[in-house]
Amino acid sequence: MKRLTFALWLGIAPISALADSTNCHYNAPSVEDISATMHRAQLLKQELERQPETIAVLVRQGQDMSSRDLTWSHAGYAVRHSNGDWHIFHNLNICGTASSSLYIQGLYEFLADELVNQNIAILRPRAELVESLKDILRSPVKLNLFHSRRYNLIAWPFAGPYQNSNGWLLEIFARANDAQIWSRNDARRWLKKANYQPSVVNVSGLEKLGAKLFASNIYTDDQPDEFLSQGKVGLNSGDSVIHFISRYSRPVADCEHQTLGNAVCVFLP
Repeated sequence: MKRLTFALWLGIAPISALADSTNCHYNAPSVEDISATMHRAQLLKQELERQPETIAVLVRQGQDMSSRDLTWSHAGYAVRHSNGDWHIFHNLNICGTASSSLYIQGLYEFLADELVNQNIAILRPRAELVESLKDILRSPVKLNLFHSRRYNLIAWPFAGPYQNSNGWLLEIFARANDAQIWSRNDARRWLKKANYQPSVVNVSGLEKLGAKLFASNIYTDDQPDEFLSQGKVGLNSGDSVIHFISRYSRPVADCEHQTLGNAVCVFLP
């Protein structure tokens, strides 16, 4: 099956970016897996179309982060096009390296990997933000303006040269709220002023050493000294994305909310 993955700008070689984008050892799925994922993608499409918005934020559970008291890992913008197709705009780490790229994928690709849980959190930004997001997501210049190829899984949200996948989504969201934002620094200042709260997790000295020696996509030099001295790091997680963007999303009554509030629908395939 031809994978529907597109590079977002010329000059970047497209790769087959899976849900677990750190793993580039591609194993062909079985016919049964393809069929099941296609079915889930169709159900997700139907769920998205139960509401009128043409843009939503989708958050998935790509890894098991329960040991960090986190549930959700990665977010992207779902956009419905005039032909009825939905595509996901998101930032993906390239094969566990220190680089990332922006991609447009179908709903199938967003679901097509060994996710730890198939539930998807859906947030529907308010109408005025939908219009702003449409303008940004149609512009490769604006999309790239807020992207850094220097990937760091635990990038500090408010400073430094790095960015993780959710950081790009949040910085785009900042621009949607304020048309005067024209740089990553402006976007991060807006997020801080808006009281965005990153996820703060504990890390052991052994983990920090292991990351320094063996991981190409984890750095701590952008973290606040007071966090590191306490054995902690702050990062943009799927959980922190949900908690923040739900403040700017409209309530939806007829859906499963779990404990996430009435502006978050949890798709249960």
